[in-house]
Amino acid sequence: MLHKNLGMSLLASVAAFALVGCGSDRDVEVSGSVAASEAVSAPITLDFLDIVDDAETPESVLVAKLDALGEFKQTVSVTGDKVRVRAIVDNDGDGACSAGELWAEADAAIKDDDTVDPVALTLGHTACPAMK
Repeated sequence: MLHKNLGMSLLASVAAFALVGCGSDRDVEVSGSVAASEAVSAPITLDFLDIVDDAETPESVLVAKLDALGEFKQTVSVTGDKVRVRAIVDNDGDGACSAGELWAEADAAIKDDDTVDPVALTLGHTACPAMK
């Protein structure tokens, strides 16, 4: 009987560890601001990407909208140690950077307290990033 109880306890412990251990996502607070050197009339799309490995394409974990230039704060669920924040003035409404649209992006390292230092994005007319 003792072996059965010990075995069941061990099994329950392993199962609980597996549930907690496998869910390596964590909620991270990302804050910052979006600025531009010219007037912006379209909504600004903010895309938050999880950077798990620098050799892999980051995965979008949240898309949000800003009605105007200014500050933002979002909580995103990620597995990596960095978050990429991409802002696009999405004039054509396709959710991606298109030629001629203002955009900016920055990577932010996640700190031990599950926050990042404020991300400052200044929108510009540089070539759009390769998005997959």
